[in-house]
Amino acid sequence: MSFPVVLIGLALCLGQADAQEVLRVTWATQHASKPAALQKPAPDLLPAFRAALTVLPESNIVAMALSQPAFLGLTEPEAARLRQLCAARYGIIQKDATFRKAFSALPYCYSEQTPTQGLASVYRPKNSDASTPCLVFLHGYGGSFLWAQQLFAEAFPKHIVIYPAYGISSAMLPASYLAECVAASERTLGHPIARPSLIGLSAGGFGAVRVYTRAPDTFRALIVLGAYPPEDTMNSFDKRMTAHFLAGSREPYVASGQLARCMRSLRSRGANIESSTLQDADHFFLLSRREETLKIIRSWLESPGSRAAVGDATIPKPGHVDAAAGPIKIASNP
Repeated sequence: MSFPVVLIGLALCLGQADAQEVLRVTWATQHASKPAALQKPAPDLLPAFRAALTVLPESNIVAMALSQPAFLGLTEPEAARLRQLCAARYGIIQKDATFRKAFSALPYCYSEQTPTQGLASVYRPKNSDASTPCLVFLHGYGGSFLWAQQLFAEAFPKHIVIYPAYGISSAMLPASYLAECVAASERTLGHPIARPSLIGLSAGGFGAVRVYTRAPDTFRALIVLGAYPPEDTMNSFDKRMTAHFLAGSREPYVASGQLARCMRSLRSRGANIESSTLQDADHFFLLSRREETLKIIRSWLESPGSRAAVGDATIPKPGHVDAAAGPIKIASNP
Protein backbone atom coordinates (compact mmCIF):
# COMPACT_ATOMS: atom_id res chain seq x y z
CA MET A 1 0.00 0.00 0.00
CA SER A 2 1.41 3.42 -0.97
CA PHE A 3 2.24 6.04 1.63
CA PRO A 4 -0.32 8.60 0.26
CA VAL A 5 -3.11 6.01 0.54
CA VAL A 6 -2.14 5.34 4.17
CA LEU A 7 -2.25 9.07 4.92
CA ILE A 8 -5.68 9.42 3.31
CA GLY A 9 -7.01 6.47 5.32
CA LEU A 10 -5.63 7.92 8.55
CA ALA A 11 -7.17 11.31 7.80
CA LEU A 12 -10.55 9.74 7.18
CA CYS A 13 -10.40 7.81 10.47
CA LEU A 14 -9.44 10.92 12.40
CA GLY A 15 -12.21 12.89 10.72
CA GLN A 16 -14.76 10.28 11.70
CA ALA A 17 -13.51 10.25 15.28
CA ASP A 18 -14.00 14.03 15.50
CA ALA A 19 -17.40 14.09 13.77
CA GLN A 20 -20.70 14.56 15.56
CA GLU A 21 -22.50 11.33 16.44
CA VAL A 22 -25.48 9.84 18.26
CA LEU A 23 -24.45 7.51 21.07
CA ARG A 24 -26.44 4.75 22.73
CA VAL A 25 -25.98 4.99 26.51
CA THR A 26 -27.12 2.28 28.92
CA TRP A 27 -26.68 1.62 32.63
CA ALA A 28 -27.95 -0.73 35.31
CA THR A 29 -30.95 0.73 37.11
CA GLN A 30 -33.75 -0.01 39.52
CA HIS A 31 -35.61 3.16 38.54
CA ALA A 32 -36.81 2.40 34.99
CA SER A 33 -40.42 2.95 34.01
CA LYS A 34 -42.92 0.15 34.41
CA PRO A 35 -44.54 -1.20 31.22
CA ALA A 36 -46.96 1.10 29.46
CA ALA A 37 -50.43 1.26 31.01
CA LEU A 38 -52.80 2.33 28.25
CA GLN A 39 -56.53 2.94 28.15
CA LYS A 40 -58.87 0.93 25.96
CA PRO A 41 -58.69 0.19 23.07
CA ALA A 42 -54.91 0.79 22.98
CA PRO A 43 -53.96 -2.38 24.97
CA ASP A 44 -55.59 -4.51 22.25
CA LEU A 45 -53.26 -2.97 19.68
CA LEU A 46 -50.11 -3.15 21.79
CA PRO A 47 -48.93 -6.71 20.86
CA ALA A 48 -49.02 -5.91 17.14
CA PHE A 49 -47.36 -2.56 17.80
CA ARG A 50 -44.49 -4.20 19.73
CA ALA A 51 -44.01 -6.74 16.94
CA ALA A 52 -43.83 -3.94 14.39
CA LEU A 53 -41.19 -2.15 16.48
CA THR A 54 -38.78 -5.03 15.84
CA VAL A 55 -38.94 -4.85 12.03
CA LEU A 56 -40.07 -1.41 10.86
CA PRO A 57 -38.23 1.95 10.87
CA GLU A 58 -39.46 4.50 13.37
CA SER A 59 -41.00 6.70 10.67
CA ASN A 60 -43.31 3.83 9.68
CA ILE A 61 -44.09 3.07 13.32
CA VAL A 62 -45.13 6.65 14.02
CA ALA A 63 -47.28 6.79 10.90
CA MET A 64 -48.93 3.51 11.91
CA ALA A 65 -49.58 4.70 15.47
CA LEU A 66 -51.07 7.97 14.24
CA SER A 67 -53.42 6.03 11.98
CA GLN A 68 -54.94 4.72 15.22
CA PRO A 69 -55.49 7.97 17.19
CA ALA A 70 -56.85 6.15 20.24
CA PHE A 71 -53.48 4.47 20.69
CA LEU A 72 -51.94 7.81 21.65
CA GLY A 73 -55.05 9.42 23.11
CA LEU A 74 -55.53 11.79 20.15
CA THR A 75 -58.55 12.92 18.18
CA GLU A 76 -58.73 12.19 14.44
CA PRO A 77 -57.92 15.81 13.43
CA GLU A 78 -55.02 15.96 15.89
CA ALA A 79 -53.60 12.69 14.58
CA ALA A 80 -53.92 13.77 10.95
CA ARG A 81 -52.15 17.06 11.66
CA LEU A 82 -49.39 15.41 13.67
CA ARG A 83 -48.91 12.71 11.03
CA GLN A 84 -48.19 15.37 8.42
CA LEU A 85 -45.81 17.30 10.70
CA CYS A 86 -43.91 14.17 11.76
CA ALA A 87 -43.60 12.91 8.19
CA ALA A 88 -41.84 16.14 7.27
CA ARG A 89 -39.35 15.73 10.14
CA TYR A 90 -38.62 12.09 9.27
CA GLY A 91 -37.98 13.22 5.70
CA ILE A 92 -35.34 15.60 7.08
CA ILE A 93 -33.82 12.78 9.14
CA GLN A 94 -33.31 10.72 5.97
CA LYS A 95 -31.06 13.52 4.68
CA ASP A 96 -29.20 13.93 7.99
CA ALA A 97 -25.95 11.97 7.95
CA THR A 98 -25.81 11.90 11.76
CA PHE A 99 -29.37 10.79 12.53
CA ARG A 100 -30.12 8.72 9.43
CA LYS A 101 -28.67 5.62 11.09
CA ALA A 102 -29.49 6.55 14.70
CA PHE A 103 -31.25 3.89 16.78
CA SER A 104 -34.88 4.20 17.86
CA ALA A 105 -35.65 4.16 21.58
CA LEU A 106 -39.29 3.15 21.01
CA PRO A 107 -38.77 -0.62 21.51
CA TYR A 108 -37.33 0.22 24.93
CA CYS A 109 -40.14 2.66 25.75
CA TYR A 110 -42.76 -0.03 25.04
CA SER A 111 -40.99 -2.89 26.84
CA GLU A 112 -43.26 -5.70 28.06
CA GLN A 113 -41.30 -5.94 31.33
CA THR A 114 -39.78 -3.28 33.55
CA PRO A 115 -36.26 -2.81 32.14
CA THR A 116 -33.24 -3.52 34.31
CA GLN A 117 -31.19 -1.08 32.26
CA GLY A 118 -31.71 2.58 31.59
CA LEU A 119 -31.41 3.98 28.08
CA ALA A 120 -30.55 7.35 26.58
CA SER A 121 -29.61 8.74 23.21
CA VAL A 122 -26.81 11.29 23.41
CA TYR A 123 -25.94 13.69 20.63
CA ARG A 124 -22.22 14.47 20.76
CA PRO A 125 -20.96 17.43 18.71
CA LYS A 126 -17.47 17.57 17.24
CA ASN A 127 -14.64 17.63 19.79
CA SER A 128 -16.83 17.78 22.90
CA ASP A 129 -15.24 18.30 26.30
CA ALA A 130 -16.18 19.38 29.83
CA SER A 131 -16.84 22.94 28.65
CA THR A 132 -19.28 22.00 25.88
CA PRO A 133 -22.78 23.34 26.70
CA CYS A 134 -25.32 20.63 27.49
CA LEU A 135 -29.08 20.19 27.20
CA VAL A 136 -31.14 17.45 28.83
CA PHE A 137 -34.43 16.85 26.99
CA LEU A 138 -37.33 14.96 28.59
CA HIS A 139 -39.73 13.49 26.05
CA GLY A 140 -43.50 13.74 26.15
CA TYR A 141 -46.25 11.12 25.93
CA GLY A 142 -45.69 8.35 23.38
CA GLY A 143 -41.98 7.75 23.94
CA SER A 144 -38.61 9.19 22.95
CA PHE A 145 -38.92 9.98 19.24
CA LEU A 146 -36.08 10.48 16.76
CA TRP A 147 -37.82 13.50 15.23
CA ALA A 148 -37.51 15.43 18.50
CA GLN A 149 -33.92 14.30 19.00
CA GLN A 150 -32.88 15.40 15.52
CA LEU A 151 -34.78 18.68 15.80
CA PHE A 152 -32.87 19.75 18.92
CA ALA A 153 -29.50 18.52 17.66
CA GLU A 154 -30.06 20.43 14.42
CA ALA A 155 -31.02 23.56 16.34
CA PHE A 156 -28.14 23.28 18.84
CA PRO A 157 -25.34 21.57 16.91
CA LYS A 158 -22.61 22.70 19.30
CA HIS A 159 -24.37 21.34 22.40
CA ILE A 160 -24.26 17.90 23.93
CA VAL A 161 -27.92 16.84 24.03
CA ILE A 162 -29.00 14.01 26.34
CA TYR A 163 -32.34 12.31 25.64
CA PRO A 164 -33.32 9.90 28.45
CA ALA A 165 -35.90 7.30 27.43
CA TYR A 166 -38.45 6.65 30.17
CA GLY A 167 -41.38 4.48 29.17
CA ILE A 168 -44.14 6.24 27.25
CA SER A 169 -44.06 9.40 29.40
CA SER A 170 -41.43 11.37 31.32
CA ALA A 171 -44.06 12.98 33.55
CA MET A 172 -42.97 10.98 36.59
CA LEU A 173 -39.32 10.41 35.67
CA PRO A 174 -37.37 10.04 38.95
CA ALA A 175 -34.45 12.36 39.66
CA SER A 176 -32.45 9.22 40.53
CA TYR A 177 -32.97 7.88 36.99
CA LEU A 178 -31.78 11.15 35.49
CA ALA A 179 -28.74 11.20 37.79
CA GLU A 180 -27.81 7.72 36.58
CA CYS A 181 -28.35 8.80 32.99
CA VAL A 182 -26.02 11.77 33.27
CA ALA A 183 -23.33 9.72 35.03
CA ALA A 184 -23.54 7.04 32.33
CA SER A 185 -23.36 9.71 29.62
CA GLU A 186 -20.20 11.12 31.19
CA ARG A 187 -18.61 7.67 31.17
CA THR A 188 -19.55 7.12 27.54
CA LEU A 189 -18.36 10.56 26.44
CA GLY A 190 -15.14 10.18 28.43
CA HIS A 191 -15.36 13.57 30.11
CA PRO A 192 -17.48 15.46 32.69
CA ILE A 193 -20.61 17.23 31.53
CA ALA A 194 -21.11 20.94 32.15
CA ARG A 195 -24.14 21.98 34.20
CA PRO A 196 -27.02 21.46 31.75
CA SER A 197 -30.23 23.26 30.94
CA LEU A 198 -33.30 21.07 31.45
CA ILE A 199 -35.99 21.08 28.75
CA GLY A 200 -39.28 19.19 28.98
CA LEU A 201 -41.86 18.78 26.24
CA SER A 202 -45.55 18.18 27.03
CA ALA A 203 -45.69 15.39 29.66
CA GLY A 204 -41.91 15.72 29.86
CA GLY A 205 -42.50 19.30 30.95
CA PHE A 206 -44.30 18.02 34.05
CA GLY A 207 -41.39 15.67 34.75
CA ALA A 208 -38.85 18.44 34.18
CA VAL A 209 -40.57 20.70 36.72
CA ARG A 210 -40.61 17.86 39.27
CA VAL A 211 -36.90 17.09 38.80
CA TYR A 212 -35.90 20.75 38.76
CA THR A 213 -37.72 21.71 41.96
CA ARG A 214 -35.90 18.93 43.81
CA ALA A 215 -32.45 20.17 42.75
CA PRO A 216 -32.60 23.62 41.10
CA ASP A 217 -28.88 24.31 41.54
CA THR A 218 -28.13 21.29 39.36
CA PHE A 219 -29.37 23.06 36.22
CA ARG A 220 -28.59 26.33 34.45
CA ALA A 221 -32.25 26.78 33.57
CA LEU A 222 -35.61 25.06 33.27
CA ILE A 223 -37.54 25.37 29.99
CA VAL A 224 -41.04 23.89 29.81
CA LEU A 225 -42.75 23.48 26.44
CA GLY A 226 -46.46 22.76 26.21
CA ALA A 227 -47.01 22.14 29.94
CA TYR A 228 -47.50 23.93 33.27
CA PRO A 229 -46.25 23.34 36.83
CA PRO A 230 -47.92 20.25 38.35
CA GLU A 231 -49.86 21.00 41.52
CA ASP A 232 -47.45 18.93 43.63
CA THR A 233 -44.58 21.29 42.68
CA MET A 234 -46.19 24.70 43.22
CA ASN A 235 -45.12 25.10 46.83
CA SER A 236 -41.54 24.04 46.03
CA PHE A 237 -40.66 27.14 44.01
CA ASP A 238 -38.59 29.85 45.68
CA LYS A 239 -36.23 32.72 44.87
CA ARG A 240 -33.39 30.37 43.89
CA MET A 241 -35.31 29.16 40.85
CA THR A 242 -35.42 30.32 37.23
CA ALA A 243 -38.02 28.77 34.96
CA HIS A 244 -39.41 29.52 31.50
CA PHE A 245 -42.76 28.34 30.12
CA LEU A 246 -43.85 28.37 26.48
CA ALA A 247 -47.33 27.34 25.33
CA GLY A 248 -49.77 27.73 22.47
CA SER A 249 -52.66 30.14 23.02
CA ARG A 250 -55.16 27.45 21.97
CA GLU A 251 -54.12 25.10 24.76
CA PRO A 252 -57.07 24.64 27.18
CA TYR A 253 -54.95 25.51 30.22
CA VAL A 254 -53.90 28.76 28.54
CA ALA A 255 -57.37 29.74 27.36
CA SER A 256 -58.84 29.06 30.81
CA GLY A 257 -56.28 31.28 32.51
CA GLN A 258 -54.73 28.38 34.45
CA LEU A 259 -51.21 29.03 33.15
CA ALA A 260 -51.39 32.75 33.99
CA ARG A 261 -52.59 31.95 37.51
CA CYS A 262 -49.73 29.47 37.96
CA MET A 263 -47.19 32.06 36.81
CA ARG A 264 -48.53 34.67 39.25
CA SER A 265 -48.41 32.16 42.08
CA LEU A 266 -44.81 31.18 41.36
CA ARG A 267 -43.70 34.81 41.15
CA SER A 268 -45.38 35.51 44.49
CA ARG A 269 -42.98 32.95 45.97
CA GLY A 270 -39.99 34.90 44.61
CA ALA A 271 -39.20 32.60 41.69
CA ASN A 272 -37.71 34.08 38.52
CA ILE A 273 -40.44 33.15 36.03
CA GLU A 274 -40.91 34.02 32.37
CA SER A 275 -43.71 32.77 30.15
CA SER A 276 -44.53 33.25 26.49
CA THR A 277 -47.59 32.29 24.49
CA LEU A 278 -47.60 31.62 20.75
CA GLN A 279 -50.73 33.22 19.30
CA ASP A 280 -53.08 30.81 17.50
CA ALA A 281 -50.78 27.84 18.24
CA ASP A 282 -51.96 24.46 19.52
CA HIS A 283 -50.13 21.72 21.44
CA PHE A 284 -47.87 20.84 18.51
CA PHE A 285 -46.16 24.23 18.19
CA LEU A 286 -42.65 22.73 18.39
CA LEU A 287 -43.34 21.23 14.96
CA SER A 288 -45.77 23.73 13.44
CA ARG A 289 -44.04 26.90 14.73
CA ARG A 290 -40.51 25.53 14.99
CA GLU A 291 -38.49 28.65 14.14
CA GLU A 292 -40.43 30.89 16.53
CA THR A 293 -40.15 28.28 19.28
CA LEU A 294 -36.41 27.81 18.81
CA LYS A 295 -35.83 31.57 18.74
CA ILE A 296 -37.47 31.87 22.15
CA ILE A 297 -35.57 28.88 23.55
CA ARG A 298 -32.26 30.32 22.34
CA SER A 299 -32.99 33.65 24.00
CA TRP A 300 -33.71 31.89 27.29
CA LEU A 301 -30.58 29.76 27.08
CA GLU A 302 -28.42 32.79 26.40
CA SER A 303 -29.55 34.51 29.62
CA PRO A 304 -31.21 31.84 31.79
CA GLY A 305 -31.01 33.86 35.01
CA SER A 306 -31.89 37.33 33.75
CA ARG A 307 -34.47 38.91 36.03
CA ALA A 308 -34.90 41.82 33.61
CA ALA A 309 -36.91 39.57 31.30
CA VAL A 310 -39.35 38.29 33.90
CA GLY A 311 -42.95 38.52 32.72
CA ASP A 312 -45.47 37.22 30.22
CA ALA A 313 -45.46 37.71 26.47
CA THR A 314 -47.70 36.78 23.56
CA ILE A 315 -45.87 36.00 20.33
CA PRO A 316 -47.99 36.96 17.29
CA LYS A 317 -48.57 34.43 14.55
CA PRO A 318 -46.36 35.09 11.47
CA GLY A 319 -48.11 37.54 9.16
CA HIS A 320 -49.78 39.53 11.96
CA VAL A 321 -49.02 43.24 12.08
CA ASP A 322 -47.88 43.08 15.72
CA ALA A 323 -44.73 42.49 15.75
CA ALA A 324 -22.09 27.21 34.61
CA ALA A 325 -19.45 25.06 34.75
CA GLY A 326 -18.22 21.80 36.32
CA PRO A 327 -19.43 18.21 36.55
CA ILE A 328 -23.10 17.59 37.23
CA LYS A 329 -24.51 15.82 40.26
CA ILE A 330 -28.27 15.38 40.44
CA ALA A 331 -29.96 14.74 43.76
CA SER A 332 -31.93 11.52 43.89
CA ASN A 333 -35.54 11.20 45.00
CA PRO A 334 -35.86 10.76 48.78
